[in-house]
Amino acid sequence: MSGAREAFCRRGIEGTSMEEIALAVGVSKHTIYRRYAGKMALLDAVVTRDLDRLSHAMLEDATGHDPLERLKENARRFFFFCVEPDTVRFTAFLTSEAIFSEELRQRFATWDRVLSDPIIDCISASQDAGLLRSDDTALSLFGLLADILDGPSRRMQFELADPFFGLEPEDFFEHRWSVFLKVATAG
Repeated sequence: MSGAREAFCRRGIEGTSMEEIALAVGVSKHTIYRRYAGKMALLDAVVTRDLDRLSHAMLEDATGHDPLERLKENARRFFFFCVEPDTVRFTAFLTSEAIFSEELRQRFATWDRVLSDPIIDCISASQDAGLLRSDDTALSLFGLLADILDGPSRRMQFELADPFFGLEPEDFFEHRWSVFLKVATAG
């Protein structure tokens, strides 16, 4: 899958042949076609693999902590997933390809739900426990949290200097988390 991901990032969906992907993965083109109907199905499998990895990590920690702690841990996982250099590069590729592909934009909506649903569930549980304000919807608070955390990955896509504004990534996350809490717990 990593070879397919790299091939897509280098040449785009249309510019990447199944032969090139097969070579990058180390299998025959026939083997790929037996598993995937085409490039879009293979791309979907690559993205799904990444999202499954993150979703499983979020669900592993679904018990044993108060809802706000689970939310913070899942937000941390979301943040660090989004700023991994491979994720930044792949997201930039997907975003630019989606401009020209309605099918890819529709898949983005599905992938976004897979990524956001565990965090939205934690926000809802935190609201139910009285730990976060309930006058906003969980979806609205998720949007706020995602927007607060998403800046570095966007700056990294354009290779802008100092995407964390002079902070280490963990310190950046803690600062942004505290900003979210100030807004999300205010009465």
